[in-house]
Amino acid sequence: AIMAQGKKLSTAELRKRNRNNIYRFFCETDKPCTKQEVAEALSLSLPTVTQNLRELLDEGLLEYAGLVDSSGGRRPRTMRVCAQARFAVGVDLSPKHIRLVAVDLLANVIAYEKHAAVFSNDVVYRQRLAQAVDDFLDRFALDRNRLLGVGITLPGIIDEAQDMIEVVPVFGIRKMRLSTLTELLPYPVFVENDANAGGFAEWWNHEELDTMAYLFIGKGVGGALLMGGKPYVGNHRRSAEFGHMRIASNGKKCSCGKVDCLEAYCSTARLSDDLNISVEEFFERMHTGDQTCDAIWKDYLDALSVGINNIRMIMDCPVVLGGIITSYFQQYLPDLCIRLRMLNCFEDDASYLHLGRCGDQANSIGAALHFIVEFINRI
Repeated sequence: AIMAQGKKLSTAELRKRNRNNIYRFFCETDKPCTKQEVAEALSLSLPTVTQNLRELLDEGLLEYAGLVDSSGGRRPRTMRVCAQARFAVGVDLSPKHIRLVAVDLLANVIAYEKHAAVFSNDVVYRQRLAQAVDDFLDRFALDRNRLLGVGITLPGIIDEAQDMIEVVPVFGIRKMRLSTLTELLPYPVFVENDANAGGFAEWWNHEELDTMAYLFIGKGVGGALLMGGKPYVGNHRRSAEFGHMRIASNGKKCSCGKVDCLEAYCSTARLSDDLNISVEEFFERMHTGDQTCDAIWKDYLDALSVGINNIRMIMDCPVVLGGIITSYFQQYLPDLCIRLRMLNCFEDDASYLHLGRCGDQANSIGAALHFIVEFINRI
């Protein structure tokens, strides 16, 4: 046995740790590696590495990737994660749509679809949800035997320990059992707040960031705080409700029933529902010089910059802006950064702001990643 953090590890525990470290090494490495490279990187003996690699190959979790040049003798073979060995599904529920995504063990998106489905708190909707998952698996020929689970996101407060959906304002839900929503799904299921899931997906895709604040912009506005990849959820699982911080005093009503929340000014509904057009149509009009849309957008950026600056002042960490809005935002980022520089009394630049990389798939990717991470931790 050896010591680890002041505690003796048994031979079985040490063997399990070595196996997990080897598998994680491959998950975190961008290129195929030889067993010699693994042994050197993890400071393990070659026999230990060889035995574990043989087991992981036999189980289909690793695969051979090719040969590398050798100065003499047999050319070493490289290995890599067999990404398709398992997959997970993420489902993002919003007031008018269901988004489904499947990701493999390396978090690559292998299938995605979005379809209209108006939420209703009844058995008909839950049947439709279960059918949507099964149809999705069939349509993309995804092997159910390799499915780790189905993650579901909601724009509300979830208490998994109490099997309770506390509140989802845009769904009109208060105090609903989680099991009521999930009982028709014949797979392992995990339910998470949408912004927390989206934040984790963005953290996963921003390797350079250890700690970050995530601001999600959709029909609702929310957020997440991640420290070393772990969410800080607060005492009542209500941390990072950025959408409901007050940013003005104009009396604009929010979906929560209060006034002047960031969500009241920066929801995508301001760009779509208020004008009875889609977000895509809004930006198309912007490109043609529509003065009405241009005025709305300037007000939108003013409000958004106040919200982002508040987050920066409180958290003093990078801020990632995510959600459907990011796919349209790149060309307008300089205008937002000018506003942020003017508001910030400590910094002359806004380099702390990053655009999300997952777009409107972030929430569903994050929900699926719950099962991917769980699986990797068990290896």
